[in-house]
Amino acid sequence: MTSPSGEGAPPPVLAEVWRGPAVESVHRGGVVAVDATGAIVASCGDSGLRSFARSSIKPIQALPLVAGGGLERFGFIASELAVICGSHSGEPFHIEAVLSILKKIDLPEAALQCGGHMPFHQPTADAMRLRGETPRPVHDNCSGKHAGMLALARFHGWDPQGYPDPGHPVHWRIAEALAAAAGSHAAVATSAVDGCGVPTYHISLLELATAFARLAAPAQMPEAWRAPAPVITGAMMSHPEMVAGTGRPDTVLMRAAPHRLFVKGGGEAIMAVGVPGRGLGLAVKIEDGGSRALAAVAIEALRQLEVLTEDDLAVLNAHHRPPIQNRRGLQVGEIRLVLTLE
Repeated sequence: MTSPSGEGAPPPVLAEVWRGPAVESVHRGGVVAVDATGAIVASCGDSGLRSFARSSIKPIQALPLVAGGGLERFGFIASELAVICGSHSGEPFHIEAVLSILKKIDLPEAALQCGGHMPFHQPTADAMRLRGETPRPVHDNCSGKHAGMLALARFHGWDPQGYPDPGHPVHWRIAEALAAAAGSHAAVATSAVDGCGVPTYHISLLELATAFARLAAPAQMPEAWRAPAPVITGAMMSHPEMVAGTGRPDTVLMRAAPHRLFVKGGGEAIMAVGVPGRGLGLAVKIEDGGSRALAAVAIEALRQLEVLTEDDLAVLNAHHRPPIQNRRGLQVGEIRLVLTLE
């Protein structure tokens, strides 16, 4: 996570971890909220701080498929589009959706080049271990995104075999969409390989927040990307369980505020939120890459922006004020939020 110059004061403390009567550790980072023109509405820390977007940009990576007519061509339904935008938990309904996408584009599971890992959903992972089942590519949390990239390649007649390569036309189109949404070619100037093997981009909080504000209020986007934006965000808000999974922050937050916001987190503690009714985008990054305070900071920022109500916060309390527990499950501390949006 770097400032534009790579120098300067450390990011502000956003959350403190208390054990009993004293602070044990802190989480620094940055938060920025913008409107669809890219104007800052509120922030805490440097809006120019850069970090790799990781999975937070999956909704934008889906733009070229929807813009090209891929949904209609292959007959994808909204829940399948949502899993394309998601980092799923590997629950049975996630696996079913990804396999359905692959069937519709006439490619085998072996076409997925995302690796594979045990499901995040612990009961599903436990059941697989009892059966002696090893994880396959479809269990990878990014398999939906990869299936969407394969669909984009199939739609245009590009070779699906080489789709993870940064030079593949799939990523030219994605970079074009991200630059348009972020309002800056700097958003795609620096790329690296994500955990699942495809490119991700070194983006500023301002650029990421702008991209989500424009997904929420697409009139500010170039015309080619306007119509797909509400299709994507509508699918995410209608099927929040496909974007993450049971008990996970993205899903819980969208369910607590149904059809009022869409959320996508990413590795190393980055998260973006779009608020269609307000035309707002929010980006959050925890500097140390630890995710335990990420949802809490995002929820607190949405509270200060008056996006979430007291009733919403009551539902979200376990994520907004996460306790610190010992191995017996007893609360021995708490995460306290100290950020102030200005």
